[in-house]
This record gives sequence, structure tokens and C-alpha cells, in this order.
Amino acid sequence: MFLALICGDARWSRDVDTYARSAAADRAAWPLTAGMPANIWACAFWPEPVEEPVAVTAEGPRNTLILQNRRDNATPWEDALGLAEVLGRRAGSVGADNGGHYVYGQGSTCVDQATVTFLTTGRLSEENLYCTDVPEG
Repeated sequence: MFLALICGDARWSRDVDTYARSAAADRAAWPLTAGMPANIWACAFWPEPVEEPVAVTAEGPRNTLILQNRRDNATPWEDALGLAEVLGRRAGSVGADNGGHYVYGQGSTCVDQATVTFLTTGRLSEENLYCTDVPEG
């Protein structure tokens, strides 16, 4: 399912040499990753997407909640900030001073209350929230 989502969202280069050069450059710049983030994926051999990518804009209803931990190695903080900027007033943002990938249900009353309010009423806070009531781990 992961590959279907990732590979089906956009066209991927089929140039194997480009992946090899990128992986070698990444290996030199960031040895800890061994070039894996820039290496070739199955997506290079996946069928072309059947639809064009959806344009994400600030146009539309205010009906999106962005939940993000400050220190999530899978989805960077900066990506959540960028998404919030692109969506503008369409979205509310709840950040948590926490690590890991899960935001809701991790002990922050601030995060959980904002999430439950949105899911049960559709209401978003007028201001973006940054929750610091995360329990010591």
C-alpha cells in the first residue's frame, strides 16, 4: 500500500544513472544514511500515474487539522510548517514539543483536546497551537 501511495502520486525518473549519482553524493554528504534516501525505489519502474497531481492551495473551506511533533524523523517539522503556509486559513496547526511520529494520544492534553474538538465539532483554533505539556519520556 505504501508503494501504491508514494509511486502513484507523481512521475518518477526512470534514469538509473541519475539515482546512482545522487546516492553516491548523499553517501559522501551524509554517511549515516548510506545514500538510501536518494537511491532508486520501486517507483522508478511503477506505471505512470493515471491522474495529474492535485494542486494544494489556500482556496477552499477551513477544514484541515495539521498535527506535528517537533522532532519527528519521518515527517519533518519544516514540512508541516510549509503545508500550513500553503493551506493558509484552510488549516489549523497543532504542534507538540515531542519526538516520534505519533502526536495524538501521547499524553499531551493540549494536543488531545484540540484534536477531539476538531473531530467532534469541526472547529479549529483561531490561532495555531504549540503544546508543551508533553510528559517526560
